[in-house]
Amino acid sequence: MFPKFILYLLPFLPFLTRGILCYRFRAEMTNSLGKEELDKESHRTYILAMAGFSFSGLLAMVVLDVSLRQDFHFAVYYLLISFLSYLVSLNLQSYKALLWQDQLATTFMDSASLCLILAVLSILNSQNHVKKFAYALTIIAFSVWLIDHVIRLKIRWRFLIKKRS
Repeated sequence: MFPKFILYLLPFLPFLTRGILCYRFRAEMTNSLGKEELDKESHRTYILAMAGFSFSGLLAMVVLDVSLRQDFHFAVYYLLISFLSYLVSLNLQSYKALLWQDQLATTFMDSASLCLILAVLSILNSQNHVKKFAYALTIIAFSVWLIDHVIRLKIRWRFLIKKRS
């Protein structure tokens, strides 16, 4: 369908989109966070729960890949990136104080959640299911993630425009 190297780059899509946002509002990125934005504990609780899903999925895929001799390397790759991204985001939550640090933590969370979806889709597409069904589910799942991502970017964009003026 398209070159495989793109499949390896997909987890980094949020770094491109949030990077554009940070570049556009680079003057505001050095601002201190407000009380609501500093809500570290609720972010940490969410991240820990999602990191658990990533870690469990990663272990399961490694065991299945070895024991069933299936080709789940993309699922393993996505789950590893997801788990590591959640860990980095968790660490960033500990010492974030500026807007750019919050955006970086959010970027890692976006990448991690995208990777969870990509892992499921890679397993679905690696099996001998009906290809049209797998493609339809891929489009639906990626669209749901992308719509949410774009909405959250637009909300942040509008917030930063108001903050600027």
